[in-house]
Amino acid sequence: MSTKPVIYMLHGAWHSPAYFVTVKSKIESEGYTMMCPQVPTSGAVPPTKTLYEDANFVRGEMERLIEQGQDVVLVMHSYGGVVGTQAAAGLGKAERQKKGQKGGIVHLFYACAFIVALEQSLCDPLGGKLAPWIKVEDDGSCNPVGPEQIFYQDLPPDDQKYWAAQLKHHVAKSQLEPVHQVAYRDIPVSYLYCENDQALPFEFQKLMVKKCGVEVREFTCDAGHSPFLSQPDMFVDCIIQTAKSGA
Repeated sequence: MSTKPVIYMLHGAWHSPAYFVTVKSKIESEGYTMMCPQVPTSGAVPPTKTLYEDANFVRGEMERLIEQGQDVVLVMHSYGGVVGTQAAAGLGKAERQKKGQKGGIVHLFYACAFIVALEQSLCDPLGGKLAPWIKVEDDGSCNPVGPEQIFYQDLPPDDQKYWAAQLKHHVAKSQLEPVHQVAYRDIPVSYLYCENDQALPFEFQKLMVKKCGVEVREFTCDAGHSPFLSQPDMFVDCIIQTAKSGA
């Protein structure tokens, strides 16, 4: 078992582990282990999976690590913030130490991610509705309209097209489902603000962090919604700083 925490990465809606290959290589070159699973709602057939199925899946994976005595830094992007907020509650290292248990989540790292209040969905900070650039299909799935500019506007045009073509459909209802527990009340939090985010505008990121009501260590960059692609060195550096800081 490594003495360094495992970096457990949660991708956002429509995305998959493929988007984090470069980041994984960089993180593991620093001696860390990184995990990045594909959550059930990503590309689900039929598109009927829920936020809670995502959260239960993630929680099960993290529990297996923690029960082995492993520390975990949970990194969440976009929709992944809602999944992680729900999934990680009760798994904090400080909480487990009080019970004489080893291992636990040592830090929550939100990267232009949704950090929502108890019993709120990711749509609540946006007025209670799906973003206007999301198209809901007849089968209950949803897809982004114009992802090249929404997600990747700070990448070269060829890269924008490539990554847009790799997107998977997502389950629309999962974005409307509220969290029933919030991990950030008991686990230290960092947030990476992305000033030029076209999907989750900077002012909404700031507002969510303010409303969560806990102390947050803040990082800021000028990236768009996908800093793991446009600024991977910066993205990894922020994560490594967080991992080294412990709580």
